[in-house]
Parts: sequence; structure tokens; C-alpha cells
Amino acid sequence: IIANNCENNRNIYTIACGTSFHASKTAAVFFNEIAGIEIIPTLPGDFRGQYSKSLKDNDVIIGVSQSGETKDLIDIFNDVEASGLDIKMVVLANNMNSTLGQEKSDVSIPIFCGPEIAVPATKSFVNQITLFYYLAIKIAEMKFNKLEKSDSKYYKTFKKSLKARFKSIDDIPKLIEETIETTKDQVEFVASKIYFEPSMHILATKITGVAKEGALKIRETVLNHTEGGEASEFKHGPNTILGKNTVYGIKHVKAMIKYYNNTLLKLEETAADKKIPHDETKKISAALGNFIFKKTFPFDLTEEATDVFRELTENYTFFDEGYRNYPLIYVTGPEERDVNLTISQINTHKIRGGDSFIIAEENDNLLINAKTNPHDEGYYGWGYIPLPKTGDTLMTTFSSTIVLQLLALKMSVRKMEKLDKFGIVDHGVHPDVPKNVSKSITVD
Repeated sequence: IIANNCENNRNIYTIACGTSFHASKTAAVFFNEIAGIEIIPTLPGDFRGQYSKSLKDNDVIIGVSQSGETKDLIDIFNDVEASGLDIKMVVLANNMNSTLGQEKSDVSIPIFCGPEIAVPATKSFVNQITLFYYLAIKIAEMKFNKLEKSDSKYYKTFKKSLKARFKSIDDIPKLIEETIETTKDQVEFVASKIYFEPSMHILATKITGVAKEGALKIRETVLNHTEGGEASEFKHGPNTILGKNTVYGIKHVKAMIKYYNNTLLKLEETAADKKIPHDETKKISAALGNFIFKKTFPFDLTEEATDVFRELTENYTFFDEGYRNYPLIYVTGPEERDVNLTISQINTHKIRGGDSFIIAEENDNLLINAKTNPHDEGYYGWGYIPLPKTGDTLMTTFSSTIVLQLLALKMSVRKMEKLDKFGIVDHGVHPDVPKNVSKSITVD
């Protein structure tokens, strides 16, 4: 199917939702880097709006679905089938006894990850990207077999690269195992720093699909707003979140309440010194609460109480006390260009109020730039989760994926336990069964 597609110079589309879409974006990197072939990852709705009227014979549709029952995707397959065009449709699915696995495809390829126990997909994502990685290598092998040996330099280079890629497939299980074992402490440390932050961004250099999937896992299981994307895009608007903002979480509220309580203590001490009656002190306290949110001045106080109120509210910084640095998680492969781009992003954002948490293979320059406080004093948060050394960005997709999944797990457990301790009913935070999500979306 792919050979015919390449010979006719037509398009390959991968269509998927949610986690499977993120796997498709990662697949695009594999196909580009390994096989030199473009694939176009798209959501079903975007495909219908952007590509459905421009399909041609010999295009290829690759649908990706854990359940094989994704309604959005089935609708697209029905549309393509109804078009009458000579388009081959391939499905990657975990449940082969499904509509997509049995009825809608020319070729069905099993993901073979076994039952996904938790609602948020983890095993299926890893198996999807592993399968795409293997397919990219096999297509590269197909292209290699058509090479002329007369181009000896290119032939030898391609052959050596292909041999290394086939070996790396066998390394993936061990890489995942080592990632789990060697990153435990740092994952726990970073989780402890950010699990209560109301919002954060995961910024990846090149491997955007990994960042998007990591963000989805944190949104699903921790219920913290999290965005994932290409690191360079953050400075094109999303960086306005840095510095003072109105995104408050429990830690922010705790700091503001502490400041307010200290103000009340000061009020009581001042009132006692000036022998202001208790009823008048209560009026000052109520006026202070109104002043915080309405900036209204009280006119029902005695002259002496008014002086106390003025003293308390002069240069009052209630909301400033809630300001905290904004957490940014950077993910990069070990290539020098990618590392340098990540360092540039770190230094650009931390001076504006970003904390820096790094997921990458060990790199001294990356470490130094991550840990250096951009200011002479004041809090600056940072962390570095070192991945097992591979020297290969594509292998980093597997190790960084595992770290982000573990980070979401640890954050979810910490937040769940804390909310339970607070006595908050139906908060919905749970690593396996978070609120509002289901295993398969079978309705429009």
C-alpha cells in the first residue's frame, strides 16, 4: 500500500483522536526522520474541514484507535468509502473485534498492548508509537532495497543507519524499564513541586506529540490545566501567563490568606494599643474585607479607627502575595541544536517568571541554565529529570513519554490524597478513574 502510494506521489493521512492523535504526531517525526516520508496527522474534524474535498486516488488513510469504536473516526472512514475514490484505508487498533478492526479497513494492524485497565491511555500510547516506529523502519528498508549500490557512499550510510534502527527496536523494552527505575526520585521531587499548580505548560523541541500527550495525562488525572506543544510557540502569545496573572490555585490562596491573617493580627495589636473598642475593631475588619475586593472606603468609622484603617491599607498588596512563578516543563532530545533551542527558551522565560523543569538526557549546559536563578534573590523553582542516555531523539520519545506518565501518576496521587484530607467531596482526581472521561467515545 505504501509502495504504491509513494510511486504515485500521493498523501498519507493519519486520522485519530486524543491520545491516538498524539501518537500520530509522533509517527510523523518517525516517518520523516527514518524513512524520509511525509505523513499528515490530523483530527477527524480537521480532516473533514481541511482535506476531505481534496482527496485523490492512491491516497492512504491510516486510522488509529485504541477501542476501534471511535465514532468520529468511523464517520470519516464512511465518508472516504462513499467517495468512490481508490483510497486504501489502514487501521491500527487494540481491539481487533471492533467496527474499525473488522469492517472499515483494507488492512488492520493490532497494537497488542492488552487490556488498558485505567481509563487514561498509557500502554496503548506506548504500543502505538512503537508500532509506528517499526513501520517507519520497514518502509525505510523498502526504500533501501530499491537503492542502486553504485551510489556506494549513500548506500553504506543508509545501510548502517537501518541496522542501528532495527537494533533499537529490541532496546525499547529495556529503555522503558531503565527509565522507570532511574527516574523515580526526580519524578517524585518534581511532582511534589507542581501537583497543586492550577496551570502549566509542557514545551517540547521537535517531539510535540510527546508534550501534548503528557499534558493530556496531567489534565485527565490531576485535573490541572496543562497545555503541551512546540516550545518555540510559547513566546507567540502563551507567554503572557508569566509574571502577574489571575490564575490562582490553593497555594496562591494560602499565601493570600496568610497575608490577610497577619493584617488582622496587626489590627488587633494596633487597636489594643490605641484602646479602640471591640465593636469598632470589628467594623475595621469588615471594611478591610470590602476594601480588598471592592476598593471601597468606609465612612462609618470613628476618626481614630479611620486612621488605623488608612494605616493598614496603605500600599496593601493582598493579591501580590498570591503571585507564584509559573511552571514550565521542557522536553528535548539530545541533539545539540535542540538542546540549544531549549536553553534559549529557558532563559527567555525564567526571567519573566517561569520555573524550569527539564526532562532530557544529561547535558551540563542544559543543567546549568536550568538551575541558575535569574534574579539576585527570591524563589526560583527548577528540577531536572535525567533520561537514560541514548544520544537519539527518536528513542527519547519513549523515555520521556514514560517520565511524563509517571509524573502525572505521582501528581494525581498527591493531589487526590490532599483533597481527600481537605474533605472535598466528588473532586474527581484519580489516576485510574478520573471524572468525565470514558474508555471509548461512541457518540457524536
